[in-house]
Amino acid sequence: MLIESNSSHASWSCHSLSGCGFLDLTSGAELARQMRQDALITQAMGGLFPEHPDLSQVGRVLDIACGPGEWALEMAFTYPEIEVVGIDPDKHMVAYAHAQAKVQGLHNVSFQVMDIAKPLRFPTNSFDIVNAHMIAPYLSCEEWGCVVKEFMRVVRPGGMLRLTECDEPGRSNSLAYETLKQLYGRAFSRNGQSFHPFPDGPHICITPLLKQFVCEAGGIHARQKVHVLNYSAQERAFLSNYENIKVLYKLGQPFLLKMGVATQEQVDRLYEQMLIDMLSDDFCGLWYFLTVYAEKPASHPPI
Repeated sequence: MLIESNSSHASWSCHSLSGCGFLDLTSGAELARQMRQDALITQAMGGLFPEHPDLSQVGRVLDIACGPGEWALEMAFTYPEIEVVGIDPDKHMVAYAHAQAKVQGLHNVSFQVMDIAKPLRFPTNSFDIVNAHMIAPYLSCEEWGCVVKEFMRVVRPGGMLRLTECDEPGRSNSLAYETLKQLYGRAFSRNGQSFHPFPDGPHICITPLLKQFVCEAGGIHARQKVHVLNYSAQERAFLSNYENIKVLYKLGQPFLLKMGVATQEQVDRLYEQMLIDMLSDDFCGLWYFLTVYAEKPASHPPI
């Protein structure tokens, strides 16, 4: 079911950037890119939920910033006894995910339009698992603390909150790739979305803080797991991530110009050289990201 609401929450003190203007989420290319990226992330993480191999006691799962629903749909298909709910701030993504659920005949998954930087329209203790990955483009630095606390609020006592993030979209041996990537890091810094200690730092530096946010939200037994995706020229993941990066860095160009970190001519030159470098036989690239997962205590104090 697709639900959209205009309800307000006066108690919320954080300022929403509404996607922070990084990408045009209404683009068909961005929808396809997010599907490709979700598949790559799930592959690199070793499956849908390797941190929780026994899901026999799990009845309800929430996927935050679900995009076109790739993870939520696969979760619903693999575990038909589990109710899966996906939320995303973009109505076009939610409409697509809803249509896919209908086409696939999945009756145990639903999607809602919801701003993840505002109070979630779910009662406290609603889900056994709350999953969120790559939500940094939706949040400013000042929002992270209260947002993670809100995620923990809707986890049931004894349930799990899982966050997965990256600081940058890979590291490579391409000078153009690395230069362009640092421009994005600088742009995020100027947009109030980077925790890097240097002004105009080269990446957003969110992964070192994930565990801290989860623990401050009341999570216990917090654990961390590092994942790596090898997308070098000869690796299986190369072509998919080449297409992912190609679209990501193209659609993100207006954001770089808006933040004043480069001219269109500079961006075009770096972008074309990056694509050439990536298609060379000696291209090497690794994408690192971190998962932090923790339990909500049986007796959880009010947040």
